[in-house]
Amino acid sequence: MAGLRGILGLNKFPHYYGDVVRILFFIASILMIFGLPLLFGIIPISVHISIFSILILIFIAGLTNPAQKWVSIIDTIFSSVGFVVFEYYAVVTFSQGEEFLFFLINQTLAVLFLFAFYFATKTVRG
Repeated sequence: MAGLRGILGLNKFPHYYGDVVRILFFIASILMIFGLPLLFGIIPISVHISIFSILILIFIAGLTNPAQKWVSIIDTIFSSVGFVVFEYYAVVTFSQGEEFLFFLINQTLAVLFLFAFYFATKTVRG
């Protein structure tokens, strides 16, 4: 367990979970990149906005560090917005019985952002 705590930076900063948030943001970005061409005609926003959103998410993940609390606050904001947006589309898609893959990707992204929100909030709290 000590090795995992060291990898995540938990030994040096006991209330810092930014590395976990960074990994979750990175996984969410990869899922969005692979989902974009598959669901091109279903996504309710333009491709430009989708690509720009992925780029911003990776940028925020890259900024995440234990030395600047404001970045953890940004992580919390982005993860909460990501959760609301993707969960909204998952619920709407599921209730209308539309494309299952679109529902599945949105639900997975909502879960990733929910976990990111939890860990970002723990970091801000600490």
